[in-house]
Formats: sequence, structure tokens, C-alpha cells
Amino acid sequence: MLSYSTGTLGKGWVYGLNTALDETGATIGPLLIALILFLKHDYRTAYAMLLISSLLALSSLAAARLVFPLPSRLEEGAKTQAKGFTTGYRLYMVAGALFAAGLMSFEFVSYHLSNAGIVTRHWIPVFLAISTAMGVIASLVLGRLYDRIGIWVVVAAVCLSASFAPLIFLGGFWISLAGLLLWGIGYATQDTLLKALIAGVMPEGRRNMAFGVFYLGYGAGWLLGSVTAGLLYDYSRPALIVFSVAAQLASVPFFILGARSAPDGR
Repeated sequence: MLSYSTGTLGKGWVYGLNTALDETGATIGPLLIALILFLKHDYRTAYAMLLISSLLALSSLAAARLVFPLPSRLEEGAKTQAKGFTTGYRLYMVAGALFAAGLMSFEFVSYHLSNAGIVTRHWIPVFLAISTAMGVIASLVLGRLYDRIGIWVVVAAVCLSASFAPLIFLGGFWISLAGLLLWGIGYATQDTLLKALIAGVMPEGRRNMAFGVFYLGYGAGWLLGSVTAGLLYDYSRPALIVFSVAAQLASVPFFILGARSAPDGR
């Protein structure tokens, strides 16, 4: 049985593979939408086609439930690393909230691209597909590197992600596209590296609670960041860019301190 908890696979690689599969679907979906819009100019038909993938996803979930009725058995023999919520865990949660505050949603980014006349509506799903395809590659690469290098991969990924805002909000077509590639790295970071970090400091027997509390903090940062970004968009684009970059970079010291407090010192 392949499980990162047995040491067969590293945490980074497991979460990277999981994210890559997720982002593969997120890449195919927008391309399908763009094709249907190009051929029929009909959103209803485009979204109706997505029902097929939804049904397949539910079928896969049902099959997994039958094959693995008790998911906790996948971690039998795992080494517990903490008895409660440690300092490293709390530092990671603060870091995640700050990172989320500066990482904008694609809906917000696409609104800017359309509102500023940078792209037409047909290019919006194509841009999303390209950025998520970048996320697929980044998830696999970052996951593998995390297993070998540790926290410094997270630091590098955050710094790359922080560069997306100036390119998207100040650039034209191609510069904005480059910014979305960096944005894709940011999403790979949140879906792959943050999960790997928390998996290393979660309390014994409280996996669901640990992830739930962490993403509660992440969601709070996302909410506050989204509200701030929306207000700054109409007030000052440069201020919006500064906020996005500063919020993400502010997470770096907390990631490093959290790693130093982790059981493995990574």
C-alpha cells in the first residue's frame, strides 16, 4: 500500500500528485468551455457538459468509499509527531493566512482582464486553463523538491507567486499571461506545499481537526484579503499591487519560524 505515512512516498510528492490530478481537470474544463463558447456561443450548453465530469467524480468517490470504508487505516504504522497544536502549527496557520490574503481569486483577476479590455471573454477560460496547467507542472515539481529540500522550496514558491500582481495589473496581453503563470505557482503552493507542511505538525489522531482549523485561518486571510483587494482596485491599482506582494512576502518569516519549530526541523 502506497502511503506517505509509511515512508514509501514523501508528503510533498503525494500532495503534489493529488493537486496535479485536480488541476488537470481544472485545465480541461475551461478549455472545453472555451471551445463550446467558440462554436455555439451558449453558456448553458457549456455548463451542461460539465455535468458529465461531475457524475464521474461522484462515481469515483462512491467507489473509493466501497474500497476504503475506513480511510484512517491508510495511516496504520504512521509515526505521530505531536500530541496537540504545536507552535509550528500555529506559525504555519498565520503564514497561510497572510499568503492567502495576497493570493487573489481568478474571478477577481478575470474581472480585471475583461474590465481593462486586455482580453475578450473567449480568452478568459483559456487563460484559466493555461494557469492551471502551470499549476499541474508546479505541483509535481514543488512536491518533489519539498521532499528533498524542505521549507526553502516553500519560500521560493511564495516569492515567485508574489510577483504575479504587478504583471497582471500593469501589463498587457502577454505580460498578464506571464503573471497568470506565476499565479498558477501560487495555487500549486497552497494546494500542495501547505498541506505537506501541516501534515508534518498535525496533532495525533486529529487529522481532520488540524486541516479544518488551518483552513479556517487560511479562509479568514482569504476573506480579508479579497475585501481589501476589491476596495483597493477602484481606489489605487499601485496600492493593490503593494498589498498583494507585501501580504505574501510577510508570510515568509512565519513559514521559516514554523519549520524551525517543527519536529523534523525542516
